[in-house]
Amino acid sequence: MDEIEAKFTIRDAATWQQLQEIDRLGDYALGTAQVETIQDTFLDTAGRAILSAGYYCRQRAYAEQPGVWMTVKSLPGGEEGGLHRREELQVHLAAPLPPAEWPAEPIRERVLEWVDDAELAPLLRLEQVRHARPVLRAGEQVAELSLDEVHLAAGRRRETFHELEVELTAAGSDADLAALIAALESGWSLLPQARSKFERALAFVEQGPPGLLTPDEHAVCTELAQRDDLHGRRARALLEVDAGQTQIEAGRRAGMSARRVRHWQAAFRQKRLGVFPDRVLGACTQGEASDRPSPSPPSPALEAVEIAERGGEEADENQEASPGKSVSKYTLAPDDTMPQAARKTMARHVRRMLKNEEGVRLGEDIEAVHDMRVATRRMRAALRVFGDYLDAKQVSALNKELRRAGRVLGVVRDMDVFREKTQHYLDALPETERSSLDPFLAAWAAHYEQSRADLLTYLDGERYDRLKMLIADFIAETESEASLAPGAEPRPHRLRQVVPMATYQRLAAVRAYDEWLAIPDVPLERYHRLRIASKRLRYTLEFFRDVLGSEAGKLIKRVKALQDHLGDLQDAVVACGLLRDFLIWGTWGRPEKVATWPEAPIVAPGVAAYLAFRQAEIQRLLKTFATAWDPICGPDFGQMLAASVGVLL
Repeated sequence: MDEIEAKFTIRDAATWQQLQEIDRLGDYALGTAQVETIQDTFLDTAGRAILSAGYYCRQRAYAEQPGVWMTVKSLPGGEEGGLHRREELQVHLAAPLPPAEWPAEPIRERVLEWVDDAELAPLLRLEQVRHARPVLRAGEQVAELSLDEVHLAAGRRRETFHELEVELTAAGSDADLAALIAALESGWSLLPQARSKFERALAFVEQGPPGLLTPDEHAVCTELAQRDDLHGRRARALLEVDAGQTQIEAGRRAGMSARRVRHWQAAFRQKRLGVFPDRVLGACTQGEASDRPSPSPPSPALEAVEIAERGGEEADENQEASPGKSVSKYTLAPDDTMPQAARKTMARHVRRMLKNEEGVRLGEDIEAVHDMRVATRRMRAALRVFGDYLDAKQVSALNKELRRAGRVLGVVRDMDVFREKTQHYLDALPETERSSLDPFLAAWAAHYEQSRADLLTYLDGERYDRLKMLIADFIAETESEASLAPGAEPRPHRLRQVVPMATYQRLAAVRAYDEWLAIPDVPLERYHRLRIASKRLRYTLEFFRDVLGSEAGKLIKRVKALQDHLGDLQDAVVACGLLRDFLIWGTWGRPEKVATWPEAPIVAPGVAAYLAFRQAEIQRLLKTFATAWDPICGPDFGQMLAASVGVLL
């Protein structure tokens, strides 16, 4: 069977978004989009027998569908622009199998003719999120329009591109395809793509990593590397990566973590020498002036984000050396007003959010998602602590966008935690039993891929850009002196006046649960609500740590221990719900729009055993709750808090 399609490259995110929202192309209507997460693995022999024959072999797995599709396609040849006409053979398999075990279909005979008894092995992989829509003429589907976001990886290199495909169905004609191509070329300024995704991926995999630094950049970094500060460490890391060292080794030699090396390498590819402040570059004698960054003046909002990035990093570096007593432009002072303290606090945490973004996109370190989510949570908590002293509309808009960011990050983070704890459970089982959760983990994997895709879509979308701009505007705003206007009632507004009251209020909110928990059979929901209250106490202590006494660190450790205990309890409760849902529905969570219960439960002894394990964990955590709770309720906690806030009085 021949495949007939047109392919176009989408050059910018705005066009990508707009194409998702249209409902017509010329005289053709577009049906509802079906979003699919696809993983393609291209197979060949060690000697590339299939490729030598002018074809490629693809194994395709859909996140929401069982089995795999095996496809053989002829390589493009002689096409005009983005028009592709290729021979295509395919077969569906319940699971990946060697060609000799495929059904007796033409694709099997063709592949065996090329490879004989040689083993097929992965040549390359790519992942894509596809928005597939039927193209209708007079109610009949004549083609399928696909908007594809394609992710490539080779070692530590990553690349993402967007592509549009229009493929004819059996009911479509060359005239239909020509009309659709004309509509796309005239209205959207798309670039015809002559290469297949396979060819683009193969070129990406085989090109090898490009050199990181130009000669002039190398000279500048060599000079900066002599500095004994964070800029010198950053320059040394870039030089080590350019010399071919791994990020782990580059970090060891430069005195920073591999994660930070990864972040600065990605930032350098975007900003080049602009990752260094102008004052640092201005002191350099090396490098051509033309090679220095000369961007157009940024908007005040974007400039505020950049300031927040630099200042936040400086605060991070200092805090690592002396926790709670860092000295930077973002360190709180007792005479700071609450709005001033709010902006310093937001600047610190937006930096933490931004520095983890690249790691979240790469998906190699689950802690990046955790750290970015914590940053959004702490910014929301800061707005709650400082909110009475800020503009209500501004706080509401920020809260809305931070809540959205936290929700998208939270789905992925919660699934990461679940998988990590499940792996600990599996590692403790006899080796013969470690596959007992495979069906359940397959459901987890399908949902996780979609959640990751949703997260990446969010990070590339307008809502995330809006969040960064709102934060930047907030940080850049100057404080009004309305509280000092003639005739105004005096109001506590400096940290030395507000912090004692704020910390005691948070402690009172936590200790109020003492009576609520002193009853038989306490509902588990109460422990979850206590966790939220304890988290607010901890964040408040951390926000004001710069102005509190030396006992603040001990207080924070105690509250964190309570929060961690309650967090483990909540994780176990949620896990039990997910395992129960699988035993009922066979899915990750209860399916949407299901009105009736299944006639029979899922038979999965391994899942049932894991459910019993997590239920026992809940009982253990409840029995040991006092070990985390008593240090908060004891008199010495109050005495340490009094000593900490006493330095302000």
